[in-house]
Amino acid sequence: MADSFTVVTSPKALDSDPSATGHAPPIASPAAAEVGKDDGKLPTGTKVAYAMGGSTDIFGHWLYNNLVDPVYNVFLGLSPSQVSVVRAITLLVDACSGLFFGWLSDNARSRWGRRRPFVLIGSIIAGLGLPCLFMARPTWDPSYIYLYMIVSAVLYAPIIASYNTPYQSLGAELTPDYNERTSVMSYKGVIQKCAGALIGWGLWFATLPMFNDPVTGKPDVARGAVWAAAICGAWMIFSGVINFVFVKERYYAKAQAQQRSGFFRMFADAFQCKPYLVLLGTALVYAVPTGLVGTLGFYALNYYVFQGDIAASGRIGGWSGMAYLVCGLAGIVAANRLSRVLGKHKTLIAALLVGLLAFGSSWWLYTPAMPELSILCMGLNGFSATGLWVVLPAMSADVIDFDELNSGKRREGAYSATFSWVMKVGMMLSMLIGGPLLESTGFDAKLGGAQSPETVLWIRILFAGIPVTALLIALVLIQFYPLTTERMLVIRTQLEQRRGTV
Repeated sequence: MADSFTVVTSPKALDSDPSATGHAPPIASPAAAEVGKDDGKLPTGTKVAYAMGGSTDIFGHWLYNNLVDPVYNVFLGLSPSQVSVVRAITLLVDACSGLFFGWLSDNARSRWGRRRPFVLIGSIIAGLGLPCLFMARPTWDPSYIYLYMIVSAVLYAPIIASYNTPYQSLGAELTPDYNERTSVMSYKGVIQKCAGALIGWGLWFATLPMFNDPVTGKPDVARGAVWAAAICGAWMIFSGVINFVFVKERYYAKAQAQQRSGFFRMFADAFQCKPYLVLLGTALVYAVPTGLVGTLGFYALNYYVFQGDIAASGRIGGWSGMAYLVCGLAGIVAANRLSRVLGKHKTLIAALLVGLLAFGSSWWLYTPAMPELSILCMGLNGFSATGLWVVLPAMSADVIDFDELNSGKRREGAYSATFSWVMKVGMMLSMLIGGPLLESTGFDAKLGGAQSPETVLWIRILFAGIPVTALLIALVLIQFYPLTTERMLVIRTQLEQRRGTV
């Protein structure tokens, strides 16, 4: 029934569409692609409403990551290894949960659509649950603190996944317009950058005197973190309601009539889509190595540029964060405009080239002679990374059109979930490799600023060399991406001739 909310779990075959061959149909003439190309423009209010949901993704994932070390390591006394293990386990649970909710939302049918019920319920539960992550108390036995940390984090991971995967899937089906998809992701990118900047003040807020222990007068970071999470959680609930009320699912009528797919069949089909594999490989090659060397940036700055002066490197680090934010916002604007002029494919190449410049130039910009130059390096990095994460989701939406032409199905959840799963598993592996990689340089924290010249040299080589190599590979991979602006216009025309406009 239309008013019920049901999910069918039995595997089904692909729709019996004559084009479901695994290969794109012949491309029609570009003139045919002119049909309906001006449709799909979204009101600004709709794009803002959807973009607000991006803050739930940022608060739900990154507030915890920003405060977990100060709370559980420094304040509550758990070891760095214990904290790292919980982080890795949580990331794995989050990745696997995302797969499940991607499949579940693809197969869901309700009077409110496939995604919106998950967005609403997920945002409410995630917002209410966020403060619970920091409710451990210093008076507890350390074993209970560790147990609480593991249980709360592992339980929260599927909650935030129940929101995030359907939310990301919703973004891929808001519009059939090639350029409007980039515009939607640009709005989301701005909101997420602002939310990320607020998270940067999370530790400052958690250490305000109003949260001090009334007996000892010392800062109670855990109590402050609970309040910070409560404020963010309230916003998550608000933004979820806004999403549910003001954002509609354009393709739901089409999806409602299609056959449901089994869990394994759905994702196996996604991994057979060649344009998707190119995008996935490009993103993976970019994100995992650059994430892997993120920590090395601190050590390069602290032990090469400032010879162990943490206070000085902290000041430069603060300004670097501001440069990352400002240049990231500029990157959003540039990516949106360039994609309209050059197309998404060339815009992504441009973002990768700027990233190559950013990491390659770190060899010269991270210098004791002029420490301020490292700020420029971080600014270039922010410009590149933000532009890339605006264009990639918009390109993923194009891949879903390509898949619909071949399979006859709209499977945004499958693609969003598998993309997220691969990226998070890659990030988990980078977390596990990061420590041993640093140790392989001979780094010894007990030596402070007296690290050997060989150690510092190897930190610099790894910090510059790993991402430069990865970006060169990404630039080669993206050359195999076939969905140009012209081809996407043709694909849209063929889809609308088959099933009408949406």
